[in-house]
Amino acid sequence: MKRGLLIGIGAVVAVTGVLSIPVEASPSPDTRIILEHTNKTYISPPCYEQANKTNNLAEADMKKAQELNYQPESSCTANSLAPIKQPIASILAENLGMKQSQWDW
Repeated sequence: MKRGLLIGIGAVVAVTGVLSIPVEASPSPDTRIILEHTNKTYISPPCYEQANKTNNLAEADMKKAQELNYQPESSCTANSLAPIKQPIASILAENLGMKQSQWDW
């Protein structure tokens, strides 16, 4: 009885420990961004107001910006899309739709 309880507690501690390990998470390829075709750059929505832009804009995703080989319009955009470290549990919650990603704008 005590052995089973100890194994159960050990398993809970191990699973909790694994789920709290921080790993690097990046925005998904379908993260929404704005393409600035004149300057061949992309802008993240949080950086749109202060961005240097023309009226030659289109809404797209990160995958399209990478296919076009566009560069971030500013350090604001680069920083807003930079990978972050977060616990595995947080990433799982985002993938299961239980938590909003920081790149869901």
